[in-house]
Amino acid sequence: MKKIILINCYFGKFPWYFNLFLKSCSYNITVDFIIFSDNKTAYSLPKNVKIIPFTIEAFNQLATQKLVLGISVKSAYKLCDFKPAYGVIFQEYIKGYDFWGMTDIDIIFGRIREFMTHKLLETYDVISVRNDYPTGSFMLFKNDQTANNLFKKSKDYKKVFLSDTHYCFDECNFKHYFLQEGGDIFDIDCEIETMHHVIKKAQIGGNLKAHFDFLVIEGLPGQLKWEKGFLSFKNEFEVLLHHLILYKTNKYTRKVELKTVPDTFYIDKYLIRQNELTSIKGFFSNLFYNKMLPSFYKLFFKVDYYFSIKFNVHVKNIKSKIFSLNGLQMEILKNSDNENFISVPRSKFKGKIIKSIFDGNCFFIAHSPLTKYCYTEELNQLKQYRLNGNTQTFK
Repeated sequence: MKKIILINCYFGKFPWYFNLFLKSCSYNITVDFIIFSDNKTAYSLPKNVKIIPFTIEAFNQLATQKLVLGISVKSAYKLCDFKPAYGVIFQEYIKGYDFWGMTDIDIIFGRIREFMTHKLLETYDVISVRNDYPTGSFMLFKNDQTANNLFKKSKDYKKVFLSDTHYCFDECNFKHYFLQEGGDIFDIDCEIETMHHVIKKAQIGGNLKAHFDFLVIEGLPGQLKWEKGFLSFKNEFEVLLHHLILYKTNKYTRKVELKTVPDTFYIDKYLIRQNELTSIKGFFSNLFYNKMLPSFYKLFFKVDYYFSIKFNVHVKNIKSKIFSLNGLQMEILKNSDNENFISVPRSKFKGKIIKSIFDGNCFFIAHSPLTKYCYTEELNQLKQYRLNGNTQTFK
């Protein structure tokens, strides 16, 4: 059996879903996990999971030594750009393994070996769990010189590593939507040459065997069941993993830390539930958290928009600024009457900002009923709330 180790770096307090991650790791006993973290909270760890005491300063020191570059990471988010280099940075920790991989902890695993089969590992050098771009949340690399140093094939890797900017180097420079629609990474302008470019070029040139397959569930589909390591969708399809990337940020989802994770639980659209729907507790939990509460939030959202547009109070108190998120930009400006409006650079979109009647720090954009924004001056950030509960933060 090919030996696999998965690597994660996490600085700060572990989030509410960490025990779910650990529980799912515990049923993958033939895969090892190593987490570099400065978190000192005591957890009951499965035998195949290790937490190595580590600080962001220690990461900078080790990365500087291994990459022969002056690395100075200031935010944990920037670490995503370094994931493809973990095979070099953490080479002492992956000795004796056939494959190493990057992983996030906002993941609930199914049976990894059912998907990462011996045949697959025998055949390929790099394995991504989406068919349209490399997956920074979970991706495997053969533990050899070629795969470990693959990131160096990018003409921009030094620029990426030496910059404070997060480029989404491990994936596709934030061109996810374009690629999900079937686009080609070589047909769109990117700030940098990403791992997607690198892997595809090596694959086309016959220098690398890469496997792209859709094995992950993201979004909020609901109807997921985890039972003693077995993750299924609609009681019909087995799934490698569920990525909680939208669940953890959606306004409507219930986020509760489980001190003890049961051997069976259900991942609904807005609720991680321990009881079956046929039980009284399961029935009412589903009714309240998946149906009633989201419906109330959505109704309030629509009423707020309706009356805010009716009263038409213009916002004037926000300083002109460009806010950015994952390559997207939104600019708040002022007109001759000192009223704020919003525009999207490199597009013709401009929208008048209307103050929310029921939420003083928030506003709507005229003719955009599905989105509300909240500006926090102390944090200098702009938070976007959508009618479906999804949120994003622009800084």
